Order: sequence, then structure tokens, then C-alpha cells
Amino acid sequence: MGDEQFRAETAYQASLSLAERLLQVGLLTEAEFSKARELLLARYKPLLGGLYCEFG
Repeated sequence: MGDEQFRAETAYQASLSLAERLLQVGLLTEAEFSKARELLLARYKPLLGGLYCEFG
């Protein structure tokens, strides 16, 4: 994994973690969380995060 891909992966994971926390505390609905995850996947194109999303 190159530097650029590593940065994209870590940015995706950090952003997704924040969205998950917002979902947990009730500041996002399930629909909003799903949309946020889609947007994050499109923006960062994570290699590993994309795989987890497909199987998770």
C-alpha cells in the first residue's frame, strides 16, 4: 500500500468512526449514516474499508 492509499484509508476510517459515533449518540439516523458511508467510500476509495463494507 502506497502513501496516498494509506492516507485515504486512514482518512476514511477516521471519518467513518466519527459517523458511527454520531449514529450511536442519536445525532444521525440509520439512513443518514448509510448515506455518509456511501459518500466516504466515493470520496476516499479505501482499499480495505471498501472490502469491509461489502462483507459487513
